[in-house]
Formats: sequence, structure tokens, C-alpha cells
Amino acid sequence: MNRFLKKLSKFAIILLGFFLFNSLINFCIIKKQNLPLEKTNILIVGDSHTKRSMNPNYFNNASNICQNAEPYILTYWKIKKIFNSFTPDTIVIGFSPHNISKFNDFKFSSSNWANEMFERSYTLLKINKLPKELKFNKKTYYKKVWKRLAIFPRKNHINYIGEYSNSKSSDLSDVKKVIDRHYFKNGHKLDVSKISVSYLDSIVKLCESKKIKIILLASPLHKNYLSNIPNEISSSHKNILNKYSNDHITINWISNNYEDSLFLDNNHLNEFGAKKFAFEVKDFLKNIEQSKN
Repeated sequence: MNRFLKKLSKFAIILLGFFLFNSLINFCIIKKQNLPLEKTNILIVGDSHTKRSMNPNYFNNASNICQNAEPYILTYWKIKKIFNSFTPDTIVIGFSPHNISKFNDFKFSSSNWANEMFERSYTLLKINKLPKELKFNKKTYYKKVWKRLAIFPRKNHINYIGEYSNSKSSDLSDVKKVIDRHYFKNGHKLDVSKISVSYLDSIVKLCESKKIKIILLASPLHKNYLSNIPNEISSSHKNILNKYSNDHITINWISNNYEDSLFLDNNHLNEFGAKKFAFEVKDFLKNIEQSKN
């Protein structure tokens, strides 16, 4: 029995050393890994709405780094990390009504979301600095960290840089499903997320501290989706835009009456819609600049 315990202890020590050795290597890789993003004048951030509506090819020296379902918590930590490498002249922040819905608060606790969120952010998040009221699945988080650091050396640990992507298709059949996901939980209407609003404020303040021009952008939504947004969410969205409009550029075009063929689905533009939207945004910004001169 003692011999077995000695062998087991020896094996455990070797295994622990293996995990520690891999973790040390991965920590070194993380520290030395260069950001896979070129310096750019315009940085486009947000979730799938901005990912699909803002094609950087239509703008001068722009990069779209949006990722699907990205909450403002991740956006804040993402751009804070990027600003260590370079500071853009302008940042475009996607801001649609669903971005302040409380469904975003569940993305770090729900098994449907947490694993993906932690896959992107295990090198970004400072969990001791997250708000106490945020439900945080620590078991899933530490499991993800262990898998990504301890098992074997990985060449890439930067999983938080997205890109523009889109499709020419159009399917408007999912409105109830997406409304339920954004604004309801178990049949109950969700409130405005104080956490999301707070992190949006933090993003704006961070950009202001760097003297970066801020554009809050709400891209067009299909009328079927618009008519089902809860009034409280819709009112808060307008109020926040009005608050920021005093010092920053705000573009609230969720009600722009685009043709059905320009929508990928009820809350995203497709490739054709994104092209139309890009030129309208460019003209809008150009008019603002001309009015200043």
C-alpha cells in the first residue's frame, strides 16, 4: 500500500510539473505575442450587428474587430488591451437596443454562452475587477484557463479579434426567436442591464481619455423586429443616445426603412444592405465635417 501511494505521489508530482511547465510556456507566449491587428485610423467594435453592417473596405484605413454576441464587458477589456499597442483616431461603437438588455448579463454564467465568452477572453478578463452583481461561472472559467494553458503549448492565445463578415442571403422568418433571446427569459421580460450601461460609459470614458473621436452607431433593424422591442429598452436606448449626442457623434438609424432584400435576418443587414449603409454613414459624416468648416 505504501509503495502504491509513493508511486501515485510520484506520478502526481510529475503530472503537476508537466502542467506547470506548459503553463509557464504559454504565459511566455501570451506575453510576447504580437497583436494580429495593423494600426488603423478607424476601429469598429461591437457585436454581430456592427460586424455585419460596417464593411471596413468602404472606409479609409478602418478595421472591424467585432465578434458575435460580444457584450460591452468584453469590448471594454478588448480595446483597453489594443490601446496598449496603438491608439486609433476614431472608434465606432455598435449600439443597438439589445446591447443594453439584461440578457447580456447571463453570457458569463449560462452554459450556452459562458464557454464561448471565456474562450475569447481568458487572456483579457480581470475577474477580480468585474462587478460583484455579475453572475460569473467560475467553474467554467477556470476549466477553460486550465485547458488553454496547462495541457500543451499553444501558438495563439489572442481569440478576441473579429472581422467583418456577411452573406448575400435574406431570411426574415426568425423574429420571435430573436426577440425572445434578446428581451425575455423563461417568458419574463428582461430589464435594462445596469452592467451593460456602466461598461458602455467606461468605454466612452476610456476613449475620451485617449482623445479618440467616438461614434455611437445603431444600424437599421427590420420593422418586424423594431415593433417587438420592449418600450423600456427602446426608451433607455434613445435616452442614452441623447445623452452622448452632446459631446459625440450618434447615429440612430434603427428605423431606416430598408427593403426586405437588404436584411440578412430581422436584426442584421446582409452584404447589399451593408454597402448601402456604409455609403449613407460616409455621407452623414462628411456633412458633419463640412458643417464645421
